[in-house]
Amino acid sequence: MIDRACLSVNNQCNLNCCYCYFRQRNLINSDEMLSEDDISIILHNILGYSRQNGLSMFKMGIVGAGEPLLNFEKIKHIIEYTKREDADNILAFYTVTNGTLVNEEMLLFFHKYKQLIKLNFSLDGHKELHNYGKEKYDKTLNGIKLYESIFHERPVLNCTVSRKTINNKETVARYYIKHNFRNINFSQLIDAEDKDLMINHREYQDFLQYVCDTKAIVFRQGRPKKSYDCLTYGQLCGVGRTNIFITRQGIYPCSRFYKNDAYKIADFNTSFFKIANVLKKFSPVKDGECYYNKHILNRNDL
Repeated sequence: MIDRACLSVNNQCNLNCCYCYFRQRNLINSDEMLSEDDISIILHNILGYSRQNGLSMFKMGIVGAGEPLLNFEKIKHIIEYTKREDADNILAFYTVTNGTLVNEEMLLFFHKYKQLIKLNFSLDGHKELHNYGKEKYDKTLNGIKLYESIFHERPVLNCTVSRKTINNKETVARYYIKHNFRNINFSQLIDAEDKDLMINHREYQDFLQYVCDTKAIVFRQGRPKKSYDCLTYGQLCGVGRTNIFITRQGIYPCSRFYKNDAYKIADFNTSFFKIANVLKKFSPVKDGECYYNKHILNRNDL
């Protein structure tokens, strides 16, 4: 049963990160984005599906092919719609920003609705490492500091784990601990133009174990019970089970299938009951495997 989705409100970004999956494949296009009416239809369909199936929570990540805060008004629309239409408090949101665009107005909004939507920041570690794969460490850190001045706590971070991360794991761990970043989502870099940056799942798991052994960093991959979400986050692959990726161009099994017409499930405004039926054609992979790696790359060693 579908109980989570990533919603790509836009297809544009203000950075040019070296291992961005979407930019490397020329998938960034500022004209391709959901309107507020489109978003209302999607949320309406999700709520109808969730209620009929007795779901107590449907988790939605406002993440995708671009930087979500470039379309902050769309995020406000999502929350306003949810406040008005979701009396059962089914929808739970999170979003991830590169932190370079946050301002006081945005952060006051996220603070006001912090029970409904969580704001995470992408920060890959110390300045040299962060700027190698991404950009503008100083602006990102300034955004985090502004967040702390309003929330009075450190934000949850998203860290991409590449070969450079593993080669500098002691420095990375010391950095997070020194700066009191204790809540971090680590994701495995599995697809990049620079193949030397990529790591396999065993290396990723070893890195997670190293972090766990520090006993100073809390991360969702450390939960004893894994859920069906995404292998790159240390969970189990949810393709064909629980997950979908929603964009203006259509709905896909996950973000790595974006614009692959052979794997397009439906148009964005399709009934979720129909989407659930189509999803059944994707035979779930075994626990520990990735659907994309197995069926597209024909590899299981990533």
